[in-house]
Amino acid sequence: MNIKLISIVATILAVLIAIMLFMQKGNYISQAQTHYEETTGKSYKASSQMLGFVNTGIEQNRDLWALAVNAMQNVKTAKQMADLESKLFPSVKGSNSISQKTRTFSLGTDLFIVASFGKVAEDPKTNVKTLEDLQGISVDALLGNVAKPAAESEEVVEE
Repeated sequence: MNIKLISIVATILAVLIAIMLFMQKGNYISQAQTHYEETTGKSYKASSQMLGFVNTGIEQNRDLWALAVNAMQNVKTAKQMADLESKLFPSVKGSNSISQKTRTFSLGTDLFIVASFGKVAEDPKTNVKTLEDLQGISVDALLGNVAKPAAESEEVVEE
């Protein structure tokens, strides 16, 4: 009877150990799945955000190039340049520098173009100075040279 009792207890212990192993294995699997989902979810979100920033930068660069090309083909005055800018970028305004005869249009510190004009005209009725005779457009920032031109403190007029 002693052997019979020992074999029953041993069988029950073996079954309990097997059940405990299966339960623990299931717990390990669920912990691993939770950890995997958390880490890959964070990585995916960060990667998607980075791709969004890159795509936005590419789109802005493309649109600034389109602005520069259209301006060189169709623009003669700063007023026409401002109209073209507002068509492509309604929420952003460029600024005129009468003393330097330039108009700067910027979407950020490293995305901007500078249009140079040949002369300053003054309306005799209103005495408002405007830039005329587009000479060229500097796209150095779009090519990677982000040194912004020296800004003077006087006569910056926004349109």
